Amino acid sequence: MNDQAQRDQALDVTQSYIVQAPAGSGKTELLTQRYLKLLTTCSEPENIIAMTFTNKAVDELTERVLSALQSIDQPRPEEIHKQVTYDLAQAVMARSDERNWQVLNNPKRLKISTIDGLSSLISSRYPSKTQLVPRQIMAAQWQRNQAYKQAAMQTLLLVDDPQHSKAIAHLLLYLDNNVEKFYRLVIHMLSKRDQWLMRLYRGEALDADVLKNSAQKIVIQHLSHLEQVAKLHLDQSFFELMTSSADSEQAQVDKLPGHQLTDLAKWQAIESLCLNKKGLWRKKLDKNCGYPVELKAQKNALMEHLQVLSTQDSLRELLHQVTQLPALDFSKIQADTLTVIAQVLKLCVAQLSLHFEQKQAHDFIEVALNANQALDDRSSVSDIALFLDYQLQHLLIDEFQDTSASQFNTIEKLIKHWQPNDGKTLFLVGDPMQSIYRFRESQVGLFLQVKVSGIANIKPSSLLLSTNFRSSKSIVEGNNRFFQDIFPTHEDIYQGAIAYSSSQAASNTIQHQAINFHPFSNDQFVDEAQTVLDIVESTLAERPTSKIAILVRSRTHLVEITPLLKQHNIEFESLKITPLKDHLLTRDLFSLARALMHLGDKLAWLSVLRSPWCGLTLDDLLVLSADDSQII
Repeated sequence: MNDQAQRDQALDVTQSYIVQAPAGSGKTELLTQRYLKLLTTCSEPENIIAMTFTNKAVDELTERVLSALQSIDQPRPEEIHKQVTYDLAQAVMARSDERNWQVLNNPKRLKISTIDGLSSLISSRYPSKTQLVPRQIMAAQWQRNQAYKQAAMQTLLLVDDPQHSKAIAHLLLYLDNNVEKFYRLVIHMLSKRDQWLMRLYRGEALDADVLKNSAQKIVIQHLSHLEQVAKLHLDQSFFELMTSSADSEQAQVDKLPGHQLTDLAKWQAIESLCLNKKGLWRKKLDKNCGYPVELKAQKNALMEHLQVLSTQDSLRELLHQVTQLPALDFSKIQADTLTVIAQVLKLCVAQLSLHFEQKQAHDFIEVALNANQALDDRSSVSDIALFLDYQLQHLLIDEFQDTSASQFNTIEKLIKHWQPNDGKTLFLVGDPMQSIYRFRESQVGLFLQVKVSGIANIKPSSLLLSTNFRSSKSIVEGNNRFFQDIFPTHEDIYQGAIAYSSSQAASNTIQHQAINFHPFSNDQFVDEAQTVLDIVESTLAERPTSKIAILVRSRTHLVEITPLLKQHNIEFESLKITPLKDHLLTRDLFSLARALMHLGDKLAWLSVLRSPWCGLTLDDLLVLSADDSQII
């Protein structure tokens, strides 16, 4: 393996590391080995905390560690990497016997959990002064949304309160007195309050100069990125045609604009020329776009340019985002409105806290905020911080690329009193190339930030795993060719841009036609489904016992595929694909509920009799329903 030196270095438990581990690189095995190596040096298993993002990943890592410890009674394996794990497990069991850990009889001593689980542990061990009993977690989305809406409704009831009426009335007026829109916006903001709540209480958060500087930085960053992409597709002939436009703003753009603030108007002119109101490439140009009939030759030449550009989605998206950039100047009205929004949002958060108090429940965000508060030491070191600093010696975090800003803050506070060379280590593993939790505001740029600047007082060394154990040589090399052109050439912390890191296959197996493309247009769903069926059938004919995975962009993408599989008697398993309301069991239960609620609902009673717990045939139902004078 070309990265064996990196893997060996990762097992140096005296140093901190941040490891970039692409898919199939054996990161779970490396985490297991690091965890076992740490157990051989610690006084107690509780000195080590390993964290990941999902309960499934927690179960997998726990099972790996326990399986390794249980395997020492078996013969030493022949594979080199398994020998490393085996030898470490033997050393751990010797340490366990020496210090009477009894770790196999008491696996709860292995502190492997999710980050949310650690936050729950901290907040439950050090509850707030008003918390009488442990609170339940609102795990379901509808529960959380219900709580957020209740907070919004209670906030609106304060419209007659002398202290808050002016702010609430101002905001409602800004929203055209659309109460439902107010609820919708508050629900959205409360579901992400961990990202803005602390900033809202900082003195400079709503300062006009700070907002203006932030807006300018955002604009410059975006224009810089747009300039780099546009120079690949917009040549000088395009701008020569623009200067012939009857639109005065478009006519001033005689060359590719730069990325300064003064260039924004020129980029806006390019956007208005190239894209329609929906943000799509224009399919025609007319006088409204600056090209009347007398400019027919220039219009036709420009349309040729736009037809060539029609496949460039990245450029289109960047151009369209120009219309969504923040304003560079804040008027007094805008500043006053922002102040009002901040005031009302604070009221909503307060009402949400009261609701949580009444229900003796809370959401994951509240758990994280409480944990952060417990770890905070505004005046002195908190009890929980002292306790964790004494007990916690080593911290391992998997899937670090999916860390959100609030989780990063929690981790930073956990280790803020650590010092270099004090015997405490941080081990971060992740693959920023496959960050998937953008919907929960994970910030892959944080991975790059730690690589460059470290976290708290710890500056971990950077390691890169490049060997792929999962795929054949053909697939690995094919992916390298594709993704080198797709990923950015340079990393950018601000934009979360990650450069591609090539992998090398551990296997020398070469599969001819390992990667095949079958292109279809957006409306060829039936043809696409038929091609999927053909591939599945041919694969099953060659390898009847093989497992086949069909990955789709969304559930709606399966509308044409699943019926075809059923028609050809190909059994398949789908997870979270069919909505609960469409399951046969759900429909049967609905029929039973309708029949019990209305004894005269003939259709519901016939459905109940047809359901699996009764199972009458259609002929039986025909006989029972023949008499119109009675229900059944």
